[in-house]
Formats: sequence, C-alpha cells, structure tokens
Amino acid sequence: MDGTALLIRPFGGEERAFRLDIDRLRALQEKSDAGPVELIRRIEAAAWRVDDLREPIFQGLVGGGATQLEATVLVRDNFDRQARGYAQFTQLAYDILMAAVFGPEDEPLGEPEGAKPTRSRAAKSGSAPSSAQRPSSGGRRGRSAK
Repeated sequence: MDGTALLIRPFGGEERAFRLDIDRLRALQEKSDAGPVELIRRIEAAAWRVDDLREPIFQGLVGGGATQLEATVLVRDNFDRQARGYAQFTQLAYDILMAAVFGPEDEPLGEPEGAKPTRSRAAKSGSAPSSAQRPSSGGRRGRSAK
C-alpha cells in the first residue's frame, strides 16, 4: 500500500473500505475539475455539486479495493438511484476526502510513534502553554466556520 489512509464506512448496507491514493486523487481531480481541498471547502460551505459527493465515493471504493465494475454497481444502486436526497452523502464524501488529505482522524498529530516525549520549557516552569492544544476527544473533526 502507499500509506494513504484507509477509511471504513457504511455504504450500500455494508461496511466498505475507501481510500484515495494518488491515482484515485488524480482521477477525482480530472472528473471534478477540482482538487480535494476545494471539494472539502464546497462540502463545508454546502455549495457542493452532485459529482463533488459521487466521485470521492466512487474513487474511494476503487482505491479501497473494489473493482471498477463493483464500484460502478455500488454507486449506481446506492447513490444514483437513491430516493432520500443526495445530501445524505455529504458526510461520507467529506470523510473520504479528509482522510486522503489529512490522514485518518485517529492518528495522533506530532511526533511519530516511538519518539520520546520531551517537556517544554513552559511545562517545566509551570507556565501555561502559549498556544491552544488540539482536543483529544477522539471525536469527529470540527469543520471551520465560514
């Protein structure tokens, strides 16, 4: 594998693997005429187009191990022919894109595993840190306010 994040999410009544490696990202960009961060921004702003949701799901399925035919059938049957509205797919498309751009949400930021933590001067002195720390709730990533 290439090290890009593998994401497991429900789609079509089952847990499915999604991954956007470099080849899938290029296919996505070609189809949508937008990069992954632009697609993330469109979804965050509720200014998405149907293919802004469909293509990350399709390309993510292929990158996650589905054949082109399997992904085509899954997307056709569960996205194209659904009756509940396309907005239901915004979170899935967003999660797939975020995992490709920023890595899996459960991966810690900072030094790689095995690196010895060091105490900062502020920690040794008892001073408050000068910048906010990322919450470690393990929950969903927050979306930026626009």
